[in-house]
Amino acid sequence: MSGLRRRLKYYGIGFALGLIVVWATLLRNRDRASWLPEGRTLEFLERVDMAITENAQCQLDCLELTPDIFDKQFWEKADLDFKKSATQRKPCPEYFISSTLSDNRKVIIYVETCEYCEDCEQEGTAFLRSIEIEDKECDCN
Repeated sequence: MSGLRRRLKYYGIGFALGLIVVWATLLRNRDRASWLPEGRTLEFLERVDMAITENAQCQLDCLELTPDIFDKQFWEKADLDFKKSATQRKPCPEYFISSTLSDNRKVIIYVETCEYCEDCEQEGTAFLRSIEIEDKECDCN
């Protein structure tokens, strides 16, 4: 019986050390779990300066919004839907992201990102391609 207790004690110590290592490497000082694809993509988009395409600028003007809507609160509430995204598009995938503005309106954006692009000038950039708000239409084509 003492051999089993000793093995369980060593197992428990190893398990506890493993939990500490996981916390220290993955979770400490993070707002979201960024080891998953959704978290990594949203974290990248939050820290990069987003370029706005002509179509998206027209939509922002029509919806009477400024690029300041993409603040920390926007990204904390953001949800990336991989089923509606074009993740396999080369060289830069496009992501469907929904979030809520400070006035509780639901907003949907399409963002093209070139986070990892070999031999590509746009590496590390993101482009706002389109923005939609519920119950409001814009004619920007």
